[in-house]
Amino acid sequence: MISKFNASKFSVVFYWLLVLAMLALFFTNDFGLVDLHKTAIITAVGIDVEGEEVKVTCEIAVPQPSQSGDNIKYTQIQGSGLTIADALNEVNSKTGFYPQLQFCKLILIGESVREHELFRVLGCFYRKNYSELTALVAMCQGKASDMLSLKSPVSDMTSEAIRKALSEEIEKSANATSVNLKDIAMSEYSKSYACYMPYVEANIPGTSESGGNGDNVGGEGGNQGSGNQQGSQNSGQQSGAQGPSEGGGSSEGGSAQNGATQQSGSEQQMEFTARKTAMFSNGKFKGLLNDQQAFALAVIEDEIRLAVLPCDADGVHYTLGLKNISCGVGLKVENGVPVLTVGFEGKAQIQGARVVVDPSETSKDDFVKENILEAANGEMQKRFEELLSALAENDCDLLGIRELLYKFNTKYYDAFKDDILTRMEVKYQIDIQSVN
Repeated sequence: MISKFNASKFSVVFYWLLVLAMLALFFTNDFGLVDLHKTAIITAVGIDVEGEEVKVTCEIAVPQPSQSGDNIKYTQIQGSGLTIADALNEVNSKTGFYPQLQFCKLILIGESVREHELFRVLGCFYRKNYSELTALVAMCQGKASDMLSLKSPVSDMTSEAIRKALSEEIEKSANATSVNLKDIAMSEYSKSYACYMPYVEANIPGTSESGGNGDNVGGEGGNQGSGNQQGSQNSGQQSGAQGPSEGGGSSEGGSAQNGATQQSGSEQQMEFTARKTAMFSNGKFKGLLNDQQAFALAVIEDEIRLAVLPCDADGVHYTLGLKNISCGVGLKVENGVPVLTVGFEGKAQIQGARVVVDPSETSKDDFVKENILEAANGEMQKRFEELLSALAENDCDLLGIRELLYKFNTKYYDAFKDDILTRMEVKYQIDIQSVN
C-alpha cells in the first residue's frame, strides 16, 4: 500500500517537473528560429549579369511594428558578386537583416542572362535548404531590376502583380507557360536537354498587343514590345531603380509614359503580360516563341480548362472558346523514318464575331457551323506547324521528342538523336467539334 502511494506521488512530481522544463525551454529558446524583426523576407529575386558579376535585386518584405494593420513594408535592395550567394551576402550587409529565401515566390531573370549558361546563374537556388523548388521562374524584357521597380494597378507588391500574369488560371487558358525551378531542372536534364520559361513584358495600360491573332507579333517581341519596355524603364528610373536603362525604344512609348505621368501626377503604373515564351537548350538561350507558338506549346504541355482561339471563316473574324481539350504528341519509327503525331481534340462555341449581332440568335452560339470548325482546325494546325518549325530552326526540343525516342524507340536513339527535329515527319490529327 505504501509503495503504491509513493509511486503515485513520484508520478505527480515528475509530471510537474516536466511541465516546468518545457516552459523554461519555451520562454528561453527560439528553437533555431530567427527573430521576425531581424529577418528580411525575400518575396522575389531579380537577376542580371554584368560582366563577370551577378547583380541580384531582392524585393523584401520587412515587418514593421504597427497598430493600424499595415505592418509590412516592401522595398528593393541590390547586391552583386561572382555568385548569387555573394550578392545575397551583400544584401545582408546593406540591410542588417538576414535574407530568407524560403518565402521567395518569383525568380525573374533579365535579358542579359541570354549570353550566359542558365544553370550557372540559377544553380544557387538548387542548393539544399536554400530555396523552395516551387518558386516560379520567368525571363523579363530588359533588366530584372527595372521590372521589379515598376508599379502595378493590380497589387502594391510588384512580384505579386507579375505572378498574377503567371497564375494557374492564366496557365489553364493557354495564355502563359508557367514553370518553377523543379520543372526547369527536370526538362533540362532529360534526354531532350531543353527547357522553357514565360517571358514577361511590361506595357503602358492600353498599349498591349492584340489577343494572339495579329501578324505584328514577332519572334523577338517586335517594335511594340520595345516601346513598352522603354516606358517601363523610364518608370523604373522614376521609382528608384539603380543605373540607367539599356537599349532604345520608340519615342511614342516614352511620350505616352511622360504624358501619363504628367496627367496623373504620380508614377506610371504598368500592366504585365507573359504571352511569349523563352527557349533554352543545353542551358543556352535559343530565342522567343511568339504568342501563337507559345499558345501551341501551352495546349500540348498543360491541362487547359478554356482556351480562346481566333480564326477567320468566309471573311468574318470569329473568336471561339475551346474546352474539353485533349492534346499530346506521340513518336513512332515507321519504315526507318521517325514520325511525330500531334493530336488535338476540343469542343468549340462562339464567344465573339465581327458581325452585327441579333440577340435572338445568340442562343445558337453552342452550335458552330462546319466552315467555322474547318477554319479553327486550320488555325490550330498552323500554330502547331509554326511551333515545330521554330523548335527545328533553333534545335530546341521543348516537346521532349528525344525523350520519347529514348523511352519508346530505344534502338533508334543513337541514330536519330542528333537531327530528329529536322528529320522527322509530322502528322496532325486535329478534331474540333461544336459543343452542340
